Amino acid sequence: MKNSFLMLLSLVLINCTSDDSKPKEEGSELLGKWKLIEQLSDPGDGSGTFNPIASNRTIEFFSNGTVTINGILCFMSSQVGDESSGTYSAVSGNDFSDGEIIPDDCDFNFVEPKVFYKIEGANLILWYLCIEPCGQKFIKI
Repeated sequence: MKNSFLMLLSLVLINCTSDDSKPKEEGSELLGKWKLIEQLSDPGDGSGTFNPIASNRTIEFFSNGTVTINGILCFMSSQVGDESSGTYSAVSGNDFSDGEIIPDDCDFNFVEPKVFYKIEGANLILWYLCIEPCGQKFIKI
């Protein structure tokens, strides 16, 4: 009886399948358009919090590794204007960010401009290079 049960259990486990016919695209949760909803206000001591902001600023990630934003991408701003673009790539093994964005049109002589991104729940957070913490929170639209 015990052997019959083990044999039946083995057959059931062998015949179980998962739906692997559609592989998940790497970083697919990032793809699409995101709208700015909050901005980090920090006095420079790390005690800042994200606060709601009214803005029409959006950022869009494409599957070819490019990103566009309806404003400047070089530094944190909630203003909308001419479109800026850049490239993004995932970074593994980093608790701080999921990846980085390299803007196309920044003119910084002292450092290569980078914007770091992290997906936290339903939000995308962009971290800009600043003296004090500079971050913006987006929600997918």
